[in-house]
Amino acid sequence: MKKIVILLVIMLLLVGCSSKSSVEEKFMADLTDSKSYKVEGQMETFYDDDRKVNDFVVFYKEPDLIKVTIKSQENNDQQIILKNPSGVYVLIPAVNKNFKIQSSWPQNASYPYLLQSLAKDIANQENILRVENEATVEVETDTKMHTDANVVKQKIIFDKVTALPTEVKVYDDEGDLYIRCVYQSIELDYNIAATEFEIKESITYARLEYGDEGLVFENRTLDLPSYFPAGSVLNSQSKKNNQMIMKYTGEYGFTIIQEFIDDAEEVYSQEEDGRVIMILGNVALLTNTSLRFVYEGIEYTIASEEIVLDEVIKIAESYMIDSGK
Repeated sequence: MKKIVILLVIMLLLVGCSSKSSVEEKFMADLTDSKSYKVEGQMETFYDDDRKVNDFVVFYKEPDLIKVTIKSQENNDQQIILKNPSGVYVLIPAVNKNFKIQSSWPQNASYPYLLQSLAKDIANQENILRVENEATVEVETDTKMHTDANVVKQKIIFDKVTALPTEVKVYDDEGDLYIRCVYQSIELDYNIAATEFEIKESITYARLEYGDEGLVFENRTLDLPSYFPAGSVLNSQSKKNNQMIMKYTGEYGFTIIQEFIDDAEEVYSQEEDGRVIMILGNVALLTNTSLRFVYEGIEYTIASEEIVLDEVIKIAESYMIDSGK
């Protein structure tokens, strides 16, 4: 009897730490065989005792056409990450603006809303931890939310019947839930029009949802961040028209530039050499010396050669968390 019990324990451990199950293998095989897909879902990003909620839609068409539309549930503002043969772009439809960036996105990190990222993380994981339930399989892997991020954990929940993910939970380096993506619909081999991956058409279509008056951001204010690193002090502050510049010195030196960004009749394009990262569900551009993002009608630039990235992200988050912006 004792030998039987020991044998059962060993078998359970082997199942719990198997390299790849038939569900994961089928998911990766189906994804490889698919020439396109459409994904719809909801992304929750957690902070303190609250969260930001965004809806997302992903279009993929081989070999590497990708379009990710992220819409805030707070104000219906949209941002689009677009990869086509001309490059990688971040589109801000509300203000008719797009950034063209020199980036290896999405190969440079993992993104829980992209099926390719999930498959890559599974394939790279040597020993996968699995929990099998009646209708689902939960798979745990390592992941990185951006190039410079610490390796963290994610749990991918698969439907046993379809072998498709239904939910992804990403945990920060302290083990707290940071991002939760719920997949509401996944359609493989989806018939996608070529215009979905064109800049002008993507912006025009998104702007239709704003109506004739466009998206209006009320009560915008240019203000100090509610968070900045200990040892840093505000050294100077200047405001002119719709722009404010603040310079911090001390243990960490950095500059914050804020500017109201309004709608324009023509699409305005700007080139950047940087990477795409997500901050509380908002798209941001990261360069070697700065972080840039547009949030509720204000363009922010946080520039520094001294401060570590995690601190820069916390400064950016403080603007997104504060109400009334």
